[in-house]
Amino acid sequence: MSNPKIILASASPRRSELLKNMGYSFSVMPADIDESRLLRDKTPSDYVKRLSLLKAEKILAVNPDSVVIGVDTIVALGNDIFGKPSDYEEFRFFMHRLSGNTHQVYTGLSVVDRNRVVNDFIRSDVTFATMSESDIEGYWATGEPADKAGGYAIQGIGGSFIKCVSGSVSSIIGLPQAELREFLNSFL
Repeated sequence: MSNPKIILASASPRRSELLKNMGYSFSVMPADIDESRLLRDKTPSDYVKRLSLLKAEKILAVNPDSVVIGVDTIVALGNDIFGKPSDYEEFRFFMHRLSGNTHQVYTGLSVVDRNRVVNDFIRSDVTFATMSESDIEGYWATGEPADKAGGYAIQGIGGSFIKCVSGSVSSIIGLPQAELREFLNSFL
């Protein structure tokens, strides 16, 4: 019997690239879930686990013979969750909060098929350098922060504001490769 089809339930080009680099054949099918309508869980870890599972299950419902990967990444400072900034003012607020502080990046990871569910989260700590108003304005002007959790990309220009990382860099980018390989090995 051949291996089941793998589907990545994400429109993120960064996640696709990370999964491609792992050597898997897969297709992409974004799970359109209106995250703004979801109630926030008590903890960031519960929120990303729930959202990654919702994404995976939505795609599995129309592809029942597949293995579906659902992923969601957020930035948190304490229990305050920072998603993708909706505009410059929200981005500026994020940067002022993150500047000079250590925050957490949570990535929820779910792998599902018709018989099994694996659902967990990966937490990494990121310490930002202190950012000036000029840094914040200049970074926003690049366009990079607009579609990134927390308003920054560690693998891009945003990496120049990061002093220290403890945890999984691939998870911070959006797809925890080591953990995903372990999960997929139990499905394939």
